[in-house]
Amino acid sequence: MAKHQKYGIKYPFTSNNDDNIFLDVNDTEADYVKSKVLHVIFTPKGQKIRDPEFGTDLIKFIFTPNDEYSASEIKTEISESIKKYVPEVEFRNFNVFKDENNENSIIVTIEYGVKVGNKTEITTVGVKI
Repeated sequence: MAKHQKYGIKYPFTSNNDDNIFLDVNDTEADYVKSKVLHVIFTPKGQKIRDPEFGTDLIKFIFTPNDEYSASEIKTEISESIKKYVPEVEFRNFNVFKDENNENSIIVTIEYGVKVGNKTEITTVGVKI
């Protein structure tokens, strides 16, 4: 029987598997990269003991105005962190815009490619800040 390849721990962390393992793992390389992207975005800088620069400083935007300047800064913060910690990501499209249902929220969508073998898999991640 062929072994099934697993790729790193899923993020966000879950344990809903039937494989008798402690945490769920990614089944594909593209899912693994998505988990890494989400991990970088949602980890505040300073939380990783041996690498205090890991993550983003999105928390500093909580009380800033929801305007074009803040959107630009958020885009820069996320893209620089992802480029540094997930270098296999090739950005395709990156949008930051106001949530129409909640004036205090910002929605970020990131479309990126990941080379898997001979082809590039395109993935879109959306987060609400």
